[in-house]
Amino acid sequence: MEKNLFIKKTTTFIIIILFIVASFIPSISGNVTELDKKQSVKSQKQVEDPEDVLVTCYNFGLPGEPSKEIEIPQHEAEYLYEKIKKLNFAVAADPLSEITQQLQIEIIDLADEYDLLPTGLSKDQVKEQYIHAYKSRTNGVGFMPQTQSKASEFLCTFVSSGSGGVLPIIALPRFIPIIMIPIPRLFMIWKAQDAVTSCGGLRSGTGFIAYGQQNGIALGFWGLGFTFSLPPLMGVYGLAGYSLYASVNADAIEFYPPNRPPVISSENPSSESWDVLVSLSELSFRLDDADGDLMSYTVTTDPDIGSDSGILKPNGVYTIPISDLDIENIYRWTVEATDGKATVEEQFSFITEGPQPFDPFNEGWEYRKQITIDHTQVADDLNNFPVLVSTTDSDLQDKAQNDGDDILFMDDTGVANKVYHEIEWFDDSSGGLSAWVGVEDVSSDEDTVFYMYYGNPSCSSQQFPERVWIFDYEAVYHLADKTSSTIEDSTSNDNDGVKKSANNPIEKNGKIGFAQEFSDDYIDLTGMTATAKSYTFSFWLNAERSRGDNRAFWFDIETGRLLFKWIDNYGNITLYDGDNRRFGPTPGADVWQQVVMVTDSSSHKSKLYINGSLYGDELGYSWQNIGGTIKLGSRFAIHDGIDWFYWNGIIDETRISNTARSSSWISTSYNNQNDPSSFIEVGPEEPAP
Repeated sequence: MEKNLFIKKTTTFIIIILFIVASFIPSISGNVTELDKKQSVKSQKQVEDPEDVLVTCYNFGLPGEPSKEIEIPQHEAEYLYEKIKKLNFAVAADPLSEITQQLQIEIIDLADEYDLLPTGLSKDQVKEQYIHAYKSRTNGVGFMPQTQSKASEFLCTFVSSGSGGVLPIIALPRFIPIIMIPIPRLFMIWKAQDAVTSCGGLRSGTGFIAYGQQNGIALGFWGLGFTFSLPPLMGVYGLAGYSLYASVNADAIEFYPPNRPPVISSENPSSESWDVLVSLSELSFRLDDADGDLMSYTVTTDPDIGSDSGILKPNGVYTIPISDLDIENIYRWTVEATDGKATVEEQFSFITEGPQPFDPFNEGWEYRKQITIDHTQVADDLNNFPVLVSTTDSDLQDKAQNDGDDILFMDDTGVANKVYHEIEWFDDSSGGLSAWVGVEDVSSDEDTVFYMYYGNPSCSSQQFPERVWIFDYEAVYHLADKTSSTIEDSTSNDNDGVKKSANNPIEKNGKIGFAQEFSDDYIDLTGMTATAKSYTFSFWLNAERSRGDNRAFWFDIETGRLLFKWIDNYGNITLYDGDNRRFGPTPGADVWQQVVMVTDSSSHKSKLYINGSLYGDELGYSWQNIGGTIKLGSRFAIHDGIDWFYWNGIIDETRISNTARSSSWISTSYNNQNDPSSFIEVGPEEPAP
């Protein structure tokens, strides 16, 4: 019986203290008024000096004993409120901790000092029962599924207060007559525009604090709850007690101990894998939660080849049935998992196998031409090298589809393998073509040969850009977008850029096809995120002035920076890497030049290449690529405020690779792109037999 009395009384005085904060405001009336129109206490007097404010607290006492009113000064009420607020957080963090118990004892002492304990119950009795109640800690009780805006606990204690109301408007402990055992209410509901609710599981040792706009329900509740109205007609409420189950939806929820989110790993097929068999019948992945929470997941695919979901699953590997895969297609699949508190999402992709070797002449193509790479233009043997095929061909003008969809590349004559390509530009009125062909092996010792087929009026597009730019490319921008504000990334990473400022970059004739002209604008490469790895940045630049602070590229890192200034105030090409800089040559205006910057995470060196050749020595750098933004056409800086430095000129063919490209790769790329007619030779037309 004493324990039951203790539960009632301690929750009574705790809720009274909570209401103290709702009862004082500068120039507020000394008393408060309940929302329940049937029970009201009118304001008694206005006061100007907060020190003169006396806050009235009501203690409802034991059954059969009268309630009493206690008035305490405002500053003492504030002190009590700060104590109860600390207890609010401590209970949520760990209701069994020493800090929580110490705060409880301090509040009991203060309640006794201000005569807030019910008549007939001493502070020693309260302490004894309070400490006894927290000594018996048993195994944890799991909680219901939760999200970042919803939380719940079983067998818990909680405190809630804020601007809002509760139902019932007034809730007092009820007892079974004679034996004086508390009777739980079926429910207690609260709804608030702004509130704080803390909840601690008595057995689980877990808890949470809910902030902001919220609503909640407590089932099997016993404790106290009140709603008041304060001038100017603002509803405030207070609620404290125990519950078999409590659930809260809120703007934000903080969990204790801090939650570790699920981890999605071991995807199969591995992300960005290619040549995946179209007979694949399932996807799989692994879920792990370090806290041992059960997890729920949802899997979706694009294009739709299957989906699935699971609820309350333990750590393990899960499979998703799929079907109807097509050849030469890119598939993306997304796994979203939640442990009830945190939600994580991972996106994966794979590319299905290409067609089996075939003879295009047997499949509707009518013409072909041999393309030969001059091995003297190749610095070293290279693998998976994107070769620029740039030509103006009257045969393509007369015999290819208007959009060039039937243009096809093969690695040999007769029955052979398809070589993937991307058409950057095709003009059917002249037969002009700029295409990137992903040649698997390019030799520096002997000429490399492949074949271009065309003249198939009934076939669909033979392009597959994602297969051309699949090896170590983070993003490839041909900068040929005519009207869109989006600069498309040709890789499967979808790192599209966005044109910024009032005067967006405009399309101009470029070094290769079309390019973008900049003045007081830039392209924000929003999809790019720096990580701890090597990089190769390359682009073609054409400046419209020979001097001035003309800046083309800005890679802003948290621990440093990588900045390329095409023209600085001294008329030099300059690469800044952290606190170091490399002065390059002095270019002229209206001249195309290729610039490549390489950063090597293993050697912590950076290099500057101009037109395929290394310029100067390596630079040491200190930044660690831990996160940043990339802007093309501008540099963002802070000098006594915020300043923008823009590129004035044209930028073309920008690529970002997540590897340190070799000098052979860079020089061969320059040879190919600077003068395609010397790099490749297009042979005469061969008709189908």
